[in-house]
Amino acid sequence: MMQIELFNLVPGIDTTAFNTTLDLVIRGENKPASFINVIFLPRDELRAMKLEYFGLDVYTDVITFNLNDIEDPLEGEIYLSHEQIRKNAEEYNADFQTELHRVLIHGCLHLCGYEDNTPELKMLMTKLEDKYLARTVSEQA
Repeated sequence: MMQIELFNLVPGIDTTAFNTTLDLVIRGENKPASFINVIFLPRDELRAMKLEYFGLDVYTDVITFNLNDIEDPLEGEIYLSHEQIRKNAEEYNADFQTELHRVLIHGCLHLCGYEDNTPELKMLMTKLEDKYLARTVSEQA
């Protein structure tokens, strides 16, 4: 059974379906998983992490770190910026909760081994995000 822990929860943000969302992706990608920590950080702290670990001085909505060896069950951390996700939702005219789950799915896909550093890979990840987002919505209905 995969363990999911949430840290630095932000008042007013509904995380009740996070377990369902992460479980859908993990099962859908047929990956064994041990644990995933989801950590909320302010926008500026995530930007500092992006610079420190990836050499990019940009705002981002999610950073993911795999903590396991490739042959072991998934262990990882997904860092989310609720402020950046809110900005994304406004920019893309999306519901905040939907955008939050999209970014969570995106982070989980990174844990599963997907990359998005080329247009083709980014398109594949977006397609997978859409697939899992639709399943998440139907599971919550």
